[in-house]
Amino acid sequence: MSAKTISVKDIYKMFPNNRVVNTLPLIKVELIVEISFVTFGQVSYSDENGRPWIKEFSGNKWKVEMYFKESSKINFGVFINNQFLQQNKVVTLIKQIDNVVVEQKCFELSGEKLFEGWFKLG
Repeated sequence: MSAKTISVKDIYKMFPNNRVVNTLPLIKVELIVEISFVTFGQVSYSDENGRPWIKEFSGNKWKVEMYFKESSKINFGVFINNQFLQQNKVVTLIKQIDNVVVEQKCFELSGEKLFEGWFKLG
């Protein structure tokens, strides 16, 4: 009886899926909210898996970075608290794909309400 030796090459051949898989490059999407004063609010968006999110933030800027396999319609909105009824303040919503601004919208706050409501992009 002779014992058969198994080489590493033979083991590798047993698993045919052990090779580098060509994948599509991911698309980087950034959602950015810029506000001309410090406040707090909520941001609504859908992530790369299509799950809806509502995130709270405070400050004058909010940003999220996501990676998608394919380009799809991305909507997001922001709800702003204007507790001091500041007038002539601006909310800017920006959507960047691969570091290129593809959509941008500016909204001016009226200063008549504490909560200005949802501003939407997309």
